Amino acid sequence: MGSVRIRLDLPAKIQSRLKKMAHREGATVNALILCSIKAMLSRRKPPPVIESKRPGSLQLDNAKIYELIDFP
Repeated sequence: MGSVRIRLDLPAKIQSRLKKMAHREGATVNALILCSIKAMLSRRKPPPVIESKRPGSLQLDNAKIYELIDFP
């Protein structure tokens, strides 16, 4: 799998804290950022599954969806 180079503009205070953290942990700033992004992406919830007694026959409209699924 290839990689893509990106430019990231960070406030100076955050960059300084990030560099100190990387030094303490014996890691690179790049590794910390990548680890944080991976953690954020893995927290995403999968879409809900709505069970049906007769698959393929479920009729949903917006009102029914809001009734079945808890939205934040």
